[in-house]
Amino acid sequence: MKRLLAACLALTSALLASPGTAADFPDRPIRLVMPFSPGGPTDMVARILAQHASERLGQPIVVENRAGANGIIGTGAVASAPPDGYMLLLAPTSHTINPSLYKKLPYDTVHDFASVIYVGNSPGLVLVVGNQVPAKSVQELVELAKKPGNSIAYGSAGNGNLLHLAGEYFNRATGARMLHVPYKGAGAIIAGLYSGEIQAAFLGPPQAAELIKGGKLRGLAVTSPKRIPQLSDLPSIAESGYPGYDFDGGIQAAIYAPAGTPPAVIAKLNEAFNAVLQEPEIRERFATLALDIGGGPPSVLDKQVTNRMELYAGLLRQAGIQPE
Repeated sequence: MKRLLAACLALTSALLASPGTAADFPDRPIRLVMPFSPGGPTDMVARILAQHASERLGQPIVVENRAGANGIIGTGAVASAPPDGYMLLLAPTSHTINPSLYKKLPYDTVHDFASVIYVGNSPGLVLVVGNQVPAKSVQELVELAKKPGNSIAYGSAGNGNLLHLAGEYFNRATGARMLHVPYKGAGAIIAGLYSGEIQAAFLGPPQAAELIKGGKLRGLAVTSPKRIPQLSDLPSIAESGYPGYDFDGGIQAAIYAPAGTPPAVIAKLNEAFNAVLQEPEIRERFATLALDIGGGPPSVLDKQVTNRMELYAGLLRQAGIQPE
């Protein structure tokens, strides 16, 4: 009887200390997978969050860049990881675009992930051109792109990426015929603009603002209906001669764990990241990235996933992009 009682006590202790109760979670480093190359705005968000959440959780959070296939490679790695909270996904906008862009994915966007927290969203993108491009306005760029014999190309972070979608939507709305050149990440896009390999691109507001103010690129307009504070002198594309133009799907950031991760672990992660998002320093830094901070319980992200998937499915249809 004593042995049975001892065994029961031991089992109870083990269950109380299991990851499911989050009693000792985390007891080793956590990996935060960013499914694109370093250097982009969402990568910056990932590194800021990782540093500050590490301090709250008492364990390092290591950002891993696993680029490829419009985010599918890194995302798939998290979907198939053990559901213990030690491998997370920092999902950019492509996470909710891909279900409408590809006929078959190696994971289910809704059912193979557990929401941790909705980090935030930027309101729009910035249309930029290289300094060697003579266009000083959206209309001038469209005229260049329409002119016979001209080759105007724009870069994106891969086929089906938000930046690709923005370019195709722009072509359809303005009648421009810009060619699409896919790259592996934002750094390569910027290098392509410098070298003249491409002439235009749609970038996130923080990157664009820094490069425009530094004289390295020329800003023409923003894709959102309203101007953005970081570049208040830039008109919207709607103001630039294309009324009704509205591409307000900015850079989104959200954190997921593999489906089946214990609720107590999700709750502990959510609590830590929510606390980070409330830090004055973080709010100031994210404001410079033009990121409207989200936060809240995982259910907030659940709703965002559904809404964003519907939004981008509609935009893909409008842009005439068919699933591959």
